Amino acid sequence: MTDPWTFGWSQLLTIVGFIITICIAVGGFRTFGRWKKEKIEEKRIDTAIDALALVYEAKFVFEHIRSEMSFPYEWKDMPDHFGSMDQRNTRGPFYAVLKRIDACKDFFERAWKTQVRCMALFGNDIEQTFLLMHRARREIEVSAEMLLRDPYPTHQSQDNLETWDRFRADIWPAYKDKAKGGDQVGQKLSEFITKIENICRPIVDHEYKKRR
Repeated sequence: MTDPWTFGWSQLLTIVGFIITICIAVGGFRTFGRWKKEKIEEKRIDTAIDALALVYEAKFVFEHIRSEMSFPYEWKDMPDHFGSMDQRNTRGPFYAVLKRIDACKDFFERAWKTQVRCMALFGNDIEQTFLLMHRARREIEVSAEMLLRDPYPTHQSQDNLETWDRFRADIWPAYKDKAKGGDQVGQKLSEFITKIENICRPIVDHEYKKRR
């Protein structure tokens, strides 16, 4: 005779098996969710540290580029069409600035890569912050190129003289008092550093305090 409880026990064991499977799945999803959150947080921290390191490096990079001290060896490869020795020496400091920018191209490439990572993790708005640095670099380039071509304006009107003072202030911070608006390049760089610090420093400091 068939045991009347056989079917019931089999059904019960099947239900228990399903419950165990569901619990394992739910636990796995929760574990995966925590792991994913931890990995994203690690990326945020690493990227914040990279961004902070970049802005502090930027300070030294731009101080080097904008240094008023320049030497003849920095423009010894200047093309001959820039004129006589005296003309070359007059244009030389501006040529040196352009060479310094070119020598720092690895830094600016890393800045673009860091910018993309920051946008992915901190939002698209941070792009405008990085553009402050890129615009500062571009303004230095344009001003150096203009002064390399024409160290002094051909027509020395008041407007032209003020424009040439602006070119020099973009390159050399010491000229800020001679140009309207002061050191606009320096202002962009200061704003860039401050905004990155405001975004990234709390992320790094919070994690450090939590671990400690």
